[in-house]
Amino acid sequence: MLRIILSALILGACASQSKADTTATDLTWLSGCWQNTDGDAREVWSEPESGLYFGYAVTLNDGELVFFEQMRIDPGPVPTFNAYPAGRGPSAFPALEISDADITFANPDHDYPQKIRYFRDGDQLKATISLMDDTRSGQFEYAPCPTSPE
Repeated sequence: MLRIILSALILGACASQSKADTTATDLTWLSGCWQNTDGDAREVWSEPESGLYFGYAVTLNDGELVFFEQMRIDPGPVPTFNAYPAGRGPSAFPALEISDADITFANPDHDYPQKIRYFRDGDQLKATISLMDDTRSGQFEYAPCPTSPE
């Protein structure tokens, strides 16, 4: 019961926070191809299409695919991150906090992660996943993918 009440309070806070701050959510800072320094993890995000952002992530181990995920961010008073790990889903994460180049999504009812944060740090895209209390945190750092010679 406490978990249901906590979920309602958090989602209510998301709605009130977002209505004040996200009348024109611009996440174009997320768009592009992003890769970690080892080149074994990549995220690619589209430019907005009718307000929607489409993305995918892949992780390789010795050149072999070990993980993939499709993603979508829906626009609205409360932008929502939808994850499809290994093609299963969606798992929906409404926005909790938004600023110019930083967005945090949360779903306290999801097993793991419960929070997903994306933010820009100069020319890098960074991401953090965690539980609601910020434990079991995982950090990801990406730079723009190298361009191919034409």
